[in-house]
Amino acid sequence: MGTTATVRRRRWRVWFGKVSGAALVATAGFGLTVPGAAAAGTAVVESRGAVDAGRWSAIDDFVEGRLDATGTPGAAIAVIEGGRVVHEKGFGKDGQGQAVTPDTPFLWGSVAKPLTALAVMQLVEVGRVALDAPVRTYLPWFRLAYKDVSDRITVRQLLTNTSGIPASADAGTADRYDNAPGALAEAVRDLEQIAPDAEPGESYAYSSAGYAVLGALVEEVSGRDFGTHLREEILDPLGMEHAVASERDFERERVAPGHRFLFDDPVPFDAPYDTSGVPSAHVGGSVGDLSRLALAELGGGQVDGRRVLSAEGITETQRGQVDSDIDRFGLGWSVGTLEGTGERMVWKSGSLPGHDAMVVMLPDSGRAVIVLQNAFHLLRAQEFHHAALGAARILSGADPGSASAELPVSALPWIMVALAGVLALCVAAPVLRVLPGRRTAARSRSRRRIVLNTLGAVAASLTLAVSLWWVLPEALGGTLTSALLWLPDAAWGAVGVVVLALLLAAERTVLAMVDLWGRDENLPDRTEPAPRVTPGSGALC
Repeated sequence: MGTTATVRRRRWRVWFGKVSGAALVATAGFGLTVPGAAAAGTAVVESRGAVDAGRWSAIDDFVEGRLDATGTPGAAIAVIEGGRVVHEKGFGKDGQGQAVTPDTPFLWGSVAKPLTALAVMQLVEVGRVALDAPVRTYLPWFRLAYKDVSDRITVRQLLTNTSGIPASADAGTADRYDNAPGALAEAVRDLEQIAPDAEPGESYAYSSAGYAVLGALVEEVSGRDFGTHLREEILDPLGMEHAVASERDFERERVAPGHRFLFDDPVPFDAPYDTSGVPSAHVGGSVGDLSRLALAELGGGQVDGRRVLSAEGITETQRGQVDSDIDRFGLGWSVGTLEGTGERMVWKSGSLPGHDAMVVMLPDSGRAVIVLQNAFHLLRAQEFHHAALGAARILSGADPGSASAELPVSALPWIMVALAGVLALCVAAPVLRVLPGRRTAARSRSRRRIVLNTLGAVAASLTLAVSLWWVLPEALGGTLTSALLWLPDAAWGAVGVVVLALLLAAERTVLAMVDLWGRDENLPDRTEPAPRVTPGSGALC
């Protein structure tokens, strides 16, 4: 509470100084004193201060409760009202065990996308880019697997996630951790192997790959790498002094590791920076830095007299232009209604392995809440985002509500462990053949029984292996590689199950060949009842 108390005392001193100065001027000018008015003014100030203190305390308590519920080690929050930051606080520890403060840097994930949209809109306003022009007008080498589709994708369609680039393309452009010169362009060039899954403008599909293309477009038009352009045109003008948009920034700000979850326990994850991912996800900084962006968005494109976009341009980015999976989507921002209040809400959430961020702006009342967290679980995203959404509801005088019920994902890694255990026992089962009578019994079975049992075991093993190797990661929206990055406990468990399933299939095939080779040829083949599934019998186990 030390930081909160300091903020309150500072605000009280500033207000009291202004009121005192005004009172002295009035007294000197009129030679009067008005004790009753002074007393009334003091009462109003104390009342307002008590109300604010109660709101901040309620928001802080709620956020701390969310951190406990999700097992998040540390977070920071900022509240904006009346054109300024009125409350900031840090909670818990960072990935190096240091106390989190409002100055602690985090990574923001997809909150980078509104910054990329802002960079594109700046180029639009100076006439260097047209929103409804084809992307290839500015990025001639861009193409997907179908060139005719690539030719028709517009800048606006990339901004609104309606370009036809499938969400699956993100697996090849995101989380590359590539900091080599030209890393962003290289990631975008890899899209030439991606087939679109819809006509441009036909449907919405969230696409980090599309924002990578926009970043490459900015590089091509500006002649600067994207991180440098972002720094010079947006971050520095807005006073986001400690923002991270390059590997050099990342090292300078000493961004602490975030946290992934292993069997429900948060574990530090010290990932490198990813220059190729700056336009879509790899931007960061403190909650104070992100507050400057929110202030500019609420202030019609400027903060403290520094303008980065016209008021009309800001309105265009915050206008819901297409239906998305959740709300409507503008240019980088989602647009909807804050549940429980009916207020228009412009928001963006973003996540990386180990980090989560969310900005919730209420433009009609000039309010915003920003929450940064140093942990994330892919299958519990709504639980993490509820910290910011609930705080925004409290700020608006509503009940924070509860997080959306999600699947019991904590059981997933344990299910993988259980499957691996069963398969390990099946693989080990043939050792029972060394017992008296087991080898003879195994080789005395009919050919039909040997073949059918083996086919059943191999088919079941291969089906399980294929499901976990391809189907499960695809159902989670990525590849096995991305699953290992975002869900390490469940994914590594799945890898173990796949290895054991393949080993079991190979083992059963070899044993069948041995049994058929060594079978007593004097025994006739005959129709037999279904065998009992016992260790060493030749069925799955």
